[in-house]
Amino acid sequence: MKYLSIVSLSLILLGAGCLGGGGGSRSGADGGVFKTLNAGQEWGQAVVVPTAAGIGTLATTDVLNMEMDPQDSNYLYIGTRESGVLYSDDGGASWRQPRTAALAEGLIYKVEVDPTDVCKVYVAKGSRLYATDNCMRSFDSEVYVDNRSGVSVVQVAVDWYNPRTLWVGLSNGDVLRSGDSGRTWTTVLKTGEEISGFLISNTNSRHVLVSTFTKGIYKTTDGGENWDEVDGGLRELKQSGKVYQMVQSEDSGVVIAASQYGLARSTDFGSTWEGISLLTSPGQVSIRALGINKEQPTTMYYAANSTFYKTTDGGATWDTERFPTSRVPRALLVDPRDPQVLYIGVATSIE
Repeated sequence: MKYLSIVSLSLILLGAGCLGGGGGSRSGADGGVFKTLNAGQEWGQAVVVPTAAGIGTLATTDVLNMEMDPQDSNYLYIGTRESGVLYSDDGGASWRQPRTAALAEGLIYKVEVDPTDVCKVYVAKGSRLYATDNCMRSFDSEVYVDNRSGVSVVQVAVDWYNPRTLWVGLSNGDVLRSGDSGRTWTTVLKTGEEISGFLISNTNSRHVLVSTFTKGIYKTTDGGENWDEVDGGLRELKQSGKVYQMVQSEDSGVVIAASQYGLARSTDFGSTWEGISLLTSPGQVSIRALGINKEQPTTMYYAANSTFYKTTDGGATWDTERFPTSRVPRALLVDPRDPQVLYIGVATSIE
């Protein structure tokens, strides 16, 4: 496996100071973020962290989630298992931590960027939703606080049409909505199972999908006033109720869901589903890192079990490459300006 010259500095610096553990002692320095410029043919680690004490590295860090700024794909954000949130403004060439001490350590469930404001970012950690409107220089820690024991904020989404409308998903299965940037909140859905993701339609933001870790997908077409638990063939796909991620095309005409089953596709924004043929049997691998070319959604990518998979014909055929880590791929980003550029965050398994 070749490594990219643009991140060769990262590889040279793997022996430098570690930012945080998260299982690095078990898997060595094959963690953090990997980047490719040629759709997975070659990979390199993008893990350099300049600090006041010298050059650090993400190579032993577990990355659980990633976010790309919708307006500038050079701006990337990662949530880690033990090292807080980090961000990059140069396409992963270097990473920094925020000044807010609470967000420079610990488990980060989700990072979300306001699609209309590059400097406004939301971070879900523990029972709180944090927000910054000055490009990570300071954070408001009171946007949402859940006072119930053991309940965490695990997902957050921002309405692209009206960014004052926020959604949060909780570990107990509740979905809350705010129409005033977090000043007040209303519970709009109770699923009884931890929320695993939101998907807001790119063509009508009143259409929203909510996924869970065991109870499948819920859909609203009126901004959360009413909800339907999706069937539409999804339940016929064994273990498809354990949903890890959802992605959509630019026009929302195609939605792909990654679950314990594998991959499923919807062409009516989640009302009906069909399974996508993979090289592995249904349920054989857990797919947590999934991405598509939003302009050409027949091109899909995912990574699992040290293998990177790519299709350009909607899953009729798949190409594979070795993915150079022993860790679990947990998140995948595709650069909309150049779909050959991909990022994958990895973490050690705790299951």
